Amino acid sequence: MAAGRGTHGGFTLIEVLMVVTLIALVASFAIPKIDFTRYRVNAATRGLTGLLNRAQRLAVTDQSNVNVVFDLTNATVTLHEDANNDNVRDAGERVRSYPLGEGAAFGLGGAPTRSYTPGPITFTRRYSSSPELIFRRDGSASESGAIYVTSIRATRDAKPADTRSVETVASTGRVEWYLYDGSNWNRRF
Repeated sequence: MAAGRGTHGGFTLIEVLMVVTLIALVASFAIPKIDFTRYRVNAATRGLTGLLNRAQRLAVTDQSNVNVVFDLTNATVTLHEDANNDNVRDAGERVRSYPLGEGAAFGLGGAPTRSYTPGPITFTRRYSSSPELIFRRDGSASESGAIYVTSIRATRDAKPADTRSVETVASTGRVEWYLYDGSNWNRRF
């Protein structure tokens, strides 16, 4: 009986290099077609929606107003937990600022408005010169309105499909967002 040689499994260096080269070739065609800007705007919109939902929950949980101030210039959102409901930032009251998101800005980016007046943020109430929304202890909001979020490139080049609308309903404080696809506004969750 002749003893058989055992076979060793595995790949040769040539086979591995061919697979890596093939993957790099496919990626070189696919990556330029991916629009990372829209992903960033979607992420900023979902983050803003979550932040507004958080503000509403804080107002109900702490039984005090939460003032949300939008800084258009710096693309930030500030939450002020107003413990005594006097709309003044007193010592000891928590105030935190959050960036809108990388590559995102407040604005329409060439898209038409939805149901509200034109402008990046439609709330009429102001803190200093910045638009403000207040969530009350019962979960309602101070007014219905929209916050338009778009990409920085859309503020320069008017790319309407980069625009999103985050909207609040005054009576319930409900927050929902819409995506502009270039021709219509579509509701998202």
